[in-house]
Amino acid sequence: MMGGLGLFLEGCSHPLALSVLPDQSVSPKGDVLVDDSDALFEPVNRLDSKPTPMTTRPAYHLSSPFFSGVRSDDLAWAEAQVKASLSRHWHVLAERSRWVRERVLKGLEDAGAPLDLQVIPIVESAYQPYALSRTGAMGLWQLMPKTAYGLGVRDTQAGDGRRHVEISTRAAAQYLMQQRKKFGNWVLAFAAYNMGPYGLAKRLKKSPWQLSDGIRTMPVPRETRNYVMRILGVTALLHLHVVAFPQEMRTTKVTLLPPIDIRVLEKRLKLSRHDLFRLNPQLHYSQYFQHAVSIHVPNTLLDQLQYGSEQQQPHDIYMRIRSGDSLWQLARTYHTTTKHIKALNPHLSKILHIGQRIKVPAHGYARATASVNPLLSKGRRIRYKVRKGDSLWSISHRFGTTTHAISRSNQLSKKHIIRPGDTLWILARIRSS
Repeated sequence: MMGGLGLFLEGCSHPLALSVLPDQSVSPKGDVLVDDSDALFEPVNRLDSKPTPMTTRPAYHLSSPFFSGVRSDDLAWAEAQVKASLSRHWHVLAERSRWVRERVLKGLEDAGAPLDLQVIPIVESAYQPYALSRTGAMGLWQLMPKTAYGLGVRDTQAGDGRRHVEISTRAAAQYLMQQRKKFGNWVLAFAAYNMGPYGLAKRLKKSPWQLSDGIRTMPVPRETRNYVMRILGVTALLHLHVVAFPQEMRTTKVTLLPPIDIRVLEKRLKLSRHDLFRLNPQLHYSQYFQHAVSIHVPNTLLDQLQYGSEQQQPHDIYMRIRSGDSLWQLARTYHTTTKHIKALNPHLSKILHIGQRIKVPAHGYARATASVNPLLSKGRRIRYKVRKGDSLWSISHRFGTTTHAISRSNQLSKKHIIRPGDTLWILARIRSS
């Protein structure tokens, strides 16, 4: 057993096997926070135009429960609209899926949900678990904070539940099955997932609708009709083998005992940069000094975790200067020399400032400050329109920033009151604490 590593293993049980890492020449862009799923489906925005000519198919005889009661012309239309665009982008999406799809399937199985629900992350996030929308929805399933909280999904020291593959999958599947039961079919369940069950129920009460009327007459916003068509179209293409998922990466859950540096472990396992963070999007940090952390690793690398004493522990750590600190005192505390500390911090001035963050040798972790997950380190500047019930605190919580940062970016005074309709510039950041 490695120093600092407890091999508490929990294997993912889905039978499809894969024991190699994806080709890094087409590595998914795990550090991109933008929800780019809309880029996959440009043609579906023309739902009110005439259908594109395609091979005649008198009826669908596919096994997906999503197609039950749906008119064959709606299915043919959905397939035609999605086919060209999805095929063009499929190689990128497919490579992303390899990192997490095994656990998506496992989560769906655990929830007793149809495995075809694996298409939802295609439409919601393009299989990008770090995706963050302009409204604050996050993860593979683009769960909103309030919805996630109601489903028991939490943001904890161990990780963010909305980015956690298994937790978010089980929650989303549970929610979708609730909507299926409430509205009677999967088409309306998907519509409820997109626009909210209350809004959908209100529209259906005003304008009753059933599947035989055709999806293009469904009394919902065009965005929601497009969304439903995308799901049906992608499902049809998968069942017809026009596109196919690659075999997903087989992984096992291991619990790492502190202190642990994920980046050092990554190098020791000879993985490419950020691979463990692509496999484990729930992680807040790169190092865990005081708490154990559970991550998934490829099955092919498990043997390498059985030996190699202390090689996964951090070589250096960061700490913050406190009142009374001096280089001499820090050198003594961390069993090093002032010369070595200066070498680790080439831009360090002679005067230390309270709150300053400096690198020191890893010897004692009481004052260590962990680095953020590197795939969370980039933010996205968005323009947000204030809605009823919003506050600076709720907005900052939604986008993983602070009220101070929002006030500073928008030159707001401490006494400023935001009102519905106001617009704010926000540096959206996946929540890191």
